[in-house]
Amino acid sequence: MPNRSDGPRRSAAAHFTPIQLDPAGFAPLRLAGAWQVEVTDPRFGGLSALAIDRDKLMAVTDSGSVIWLPRPGTLGEAEIRDLPAGPGTSSFKSNRDSEAVARDPKGRGWWVAFERWNQLWLYDEGFRRPIDKLDFGVDRWPDNRGIEGLDSDKDGLILFPELGGEWLEVRNGQTARHPLGYSSGYVSDALKLPDGRLLVVTRAVSATGLEKGLAEAVRAQNGGLELRKVASLPLAPTANVEGITAEPRPGGGTRLWLVTDNDFRPRAPTLLVALDLP
Repeated sequence: MPNRSDGPRRSAAAHFTPIQLDPAGFAPLRLAGAWQVEVTDPRFGGLSALAIDRDKLMAVTDSGSVIWLPRPGTLGEAEIRDLPAGPGTSSFKSNRDSEAVARDPKGRGWWVAFERWNQLWLYDEGFRRPIDKLDFGVDRWPDNRGIEGLDSDKDGLILFPELGGEWLEVRNGQTARHPLGYSSGYVSDALKLPDGRLLVVTRAVSATGLEKGLAEAVRAQNGGLELRKVASLPLAPTANVEGITAEPRPGGGTRLWLVTDNDFRPRAPTLLVALDLP
């Protein structure tokens, strides 16, 4: 049965409630702030990707909505818009399972990854219309184990499937596959820092819940990449970190923003965490 419907573009109140976390657990990263986020629109939830757009935090939900959030501590409302198109019919959430977002290297807009269909769709800057599409084949990765990490550089796109074992580059219309060394868990997002380093959010299922961390993807002897742990993300056992982005700090350095996916569970919070790189 259909389980979603597109809604109108609108603004809604956004509330940020500070939460207390142990800063020592994030070392060597510095905890700059953490908040529970609420937006008065039923489409808010399931945040699965994060970016910076026009000085706002822009999140993409796994039900095909784009949400621009004001910064914590600033005045302003959230802006919400549904994706104008995507795989299949928009009345099914599985067809709008958007899990990653990245700027187009040519400045045309935003690429969004649809995990279940294993497709990338390019939308214009304001998400008003689709421009292009890349299709890796619906059987390319197992169901719900497709592209979770996506970023771009001046030459092309960098993709990380959730299943791990490989990463992909799309350059000049050609796709190249490379090995990825990681022995435990899954990839939930990826980010290329301004200095060229690649960070990957990882998660592993344990007896106590989800173990979450940040890892740096470094060159391996086989020509691929291997993940080396940078820091733990000691959030609640059920908190699922799905989005990461970064921006330069006014006084120098880099600030990471991370967001959790509450899977649209009514009592599960959406968390936003700010971490500064050493």
